[in-house]
Amino acid sequence: MTNERIFQSGDDMLAAMVKETVDRLEFAIATRGHASIAVAGGRFPKPLFEKLSTVKLDWSKVTVTLGDDRWVGLDDDQSNEKLVRDHFLINEAQHARLVSLKTNDTNPEDAIATVTSRLRTDVHWPLDIVYLGMGDDGHTASLFPSSAPDALAKGLYPEHGELVAAARPTASPVPRISLTLPAILNARYIGIHITGQSKWSTFETAKNGTKIEEMPVRAILQQTDIPVDLWWSAENPKG
Repeated sequence: MTNERIFQSGDDMLAAMVKETVDRLEFAIATRGHASIAVAGGRFPKPLFEKLSTVKLDWSKVTVTLGDDRWVGLDDDQSNEKLVRDHFLINEAQHARLVSLKTNDTNPEDAIATVTSRLRTDVHWPLDIVYLGMGDDGHTASLFPSSAPDALAKGLYPEHGELVAAARPTASPVPRISLTLPAILNARYIGIHITGQSKWSTFETAKNGTKIEEMPVRAILQQTDIPVDLWWSAENPKG
């Protein structure tokens, strides 16, 4: 069951998400000695990252990874990792550890085993927090309905325990790498953040339909094992 957290103000939603995040990270550190979080790229996370970066926390005990990334250079503005490095792992949060989804391989398909091994070794599972976005087509992370069926199946239902899958959706100009659905669901908490009426309509369609391949975000919204918050605001944060 998805808990709907609705705000008219983007800044109010941002403040609530910062508090939720910090509370969960602090609890994880206090009870288990470490914390782990997977974050999304896109427009909204930038102000969230900037706010979190200034919070006084024992960031040396926090491991950060990504829900997905574009298969571009780490100095490319399309890179989610660059967004995280430039706007999150600064200030107080510079002491957190980042586990990358990228390698020097030419294609993401060639990096699956390496990145899966890296995530198994360097990240504490289950993840304490997974933050995701959602596209108007119902994709989340890089689990796209416009991916080839066999590629999407590897992301939704990996056969050999892979934690990541390659994606080449027609909706994206560049290849991508994404956490698989089982990796996303290997979490204590999931938050999906969206803004605007169009995204709310997509959410309504996703939560009321049944076919996962048609809107992959349904696999997260409709499961009942992991608590999921749908964070929505009418507008983007200004602050």
